[in-house]
Amino acid sequence: MERVFKNTIAAIILPTILLGISGCAAIGNSGIDNEGDSRRVGNTTWNNQVDTDVRKLLATEVNTDKTRLIFIRKNDDDLEQTSANISVNNRYQVSLHPGNYTAVNSCVGTNQLSAHATGFKDNNLLADKKDYQLDGGQTYFFYVDMDDTGKSTLEEITADSALQLLETKRYQNHQISRVVPNCPAPTATPTVTPTPPTVQPTVPVLAEKVTIELEVLFDTDKAIVKPNYYNEISEVADFMSQYPNTVVTIEGHTDSRASDSYNQALSQRRVDAVKSVLITEFGVTPDRLSAVGYGESKPRASNDTVEGRQLNRRVVAIVEERPSN
Repeated sequence: MERVFKNTIAAIILPTILLGISGCAAIGNSGIDNEGDSRRVGNTTWNNQVDTDVRKLLATEVNTDKTRLIFIRKNDDDLEQTSANISVNNRYQVSLHPGNYTAVNSCVGTNQLSAHATGFKDNNLLADKKDYQLDGGQTYFFYVDMDDTGKSTLEEITADSALQLLETKRYQNHQISRVVPNCPAPTATPTVTPTPPTVQPTVPVLAEKVTIELEVLFDTDKAIVKPNYYNEISEVADFMSQYPNTVVTIEGHTDSRASDSYNQALSQRRVDAVKSVLITEFGVTPDRLSAVGYGESKPRASNDTVEGRQLNRRVVAIVEERPSN
């Protein structure tokens, strides 16, 4: 590669020298003038590089969807054909000469940067490329060096180091950059508010059975619950709401007057009536209720006295946790 580069340089420079010797006396006739900063061909004149206030350049804000790159070439006596073709993402930026710098905007993200000697004449804009991950709204500095064999060095440097170098560098402005960022507009990332975990309410557990005695009285030989006793029954419904995993057994009892079979049937009709009120008036689901009429089989007092018989005529609600399956 070094031999090819040197042969290429020789092929270009030797005719240039010969033309230069023969053209010194005839510069006015040729219309070509490369004296100092000025370049002229015919009636067209331009400056190769200009003095700029680099701090003013750096003070300009870079959009958040772009990133700014500054390439700095060291001062040396390398031949003109060792100028560095700077490319960004396979797009030509400038053929950077010694002692100059150039600036260009590019897109955020991965950028392929390359410095390749002009003398190779291969137009390989990805030769010796390096990948850099660049953030938006930032300025990055790169130091460029080429030796006389055409070997390139491209190194990212700090802003402090770059500012010292830029004090003695001039901005190269005579070539048109082909770097077109075409950056996509930044997409706003929606703020996602984490959904707090659902806290399941703790279901109260009834530790042991509860007996609720209902003061529900019936007319003789009747099984119709009068509305004025609904408040008594509502106590059972409210308690079941507090303990939603409970079931209730409604027990009906009578005194010993009349026959056993009659009393048993009467007590069953009465507890069925209470069960119906819990379902229709208070919304208790039927699967949580059962009703059992015991007749006179479970007295709690003597049936020989009026007081005893009154104690035996009762409706009781037994509340307990639903048996686990």
